[in-house]
Amino acid sequence: MKLRKNFLLLGFFFIFFSIFSVEAQIGIIDRDAKIKPTLVVLGTYHMGTAGKHLVNVKKDDVTTPERQKQIIELVEKLGKFKPTKIVVEIDIEKDTKTQEIYNEYLEGHYQLSKSETNQIGFRLAKKLGHKKVYCVNGWDLVLDEDSYNFVKYASKDAKLDSFLKGLIQKSQERADKENEKLSTLSVTDQLILLNQPDRMEKDHQVYFDLLRIGRNEEYVGANYVSWWYSRNLMIFTNIIRITDSSDDRILVIYGAGHTQLLTQFAEESGFYIVENPLKYLEKNK
Repeated sequence: MKLRKNFLLLGFFFIFFSIFSVEAQIGIIDRDAKIKPTLVVLGTYHMGTAGKHLVNVKKDDVTTPERQKQIIELVEKLGKFKPTKIVVEIDIEKDTKTQEIYNEYLEGHYQLSKSETNQIGFRLAKKLGHKKVYCVNGWDLVLDEDSYNFVKYASKDAKLDSFLKGLIQKSQERADKENEKLSTLSVTDQLILLNQPDRMEKDHQVYFDLLRIGRNEEYVGANYVSWWYSRNLMIFTNIIRITDSSDDRILVIYGAGHTQLLTQFAEESGFYIVENPLKYLEKNK
């Protein structure tokens, strides 16, 4: 009888910890809950190395005394949101290495890089006493495949090549004009501009222009756009997986190009209370 009781007790703990383990992997969220976690998606520009883009913008040095002062002011504003978790645009497989670097920063042995992940993410996390920052970036190397490479495809078709080059030129001119204005603004005001709903929508609409690249049964542009949606869905899935409390207040610091979709997914899922970052950026300006 005693042995059976011990087995039952052991079984209970096994089930309990199994459920806990599963919840830790899939997230604790419930769209029908009375209390839901809160999410803010903050779109930013890449302060350090931007990576490879068809359209690029010039950036000033965020390590100058004036910009550093502005970033500290920005961090103060974002701190008003009182995030319990801070998400940064770093590949998820680099989470362990990022944690090691963040620990060095907490110990005073690491100098922040120019990237927004460091300048905003690390800085704010330390200010709030967080022991961890969260890497959630999803990526898929299907872009190496010809069926997704719209640039390569268009280059073999005179009309499509002309269309794409015109689209890139128009986007570059828009980016240059915007950058001209951004360079005159404080870091906080830069992010206020980047997170305006109409600006986010126009930025996102460019992806739909790529749907026109393809012929007959070849949908190279559509394949690329589907990849873009897929990448952002992976990012959002990883955010869900780190949500382990209805009291979570999650700040997502990501390239502005992702803001429209990540916000849309969060709102449509019903899993979160989604707040606009402008609520905190514009407060007490």
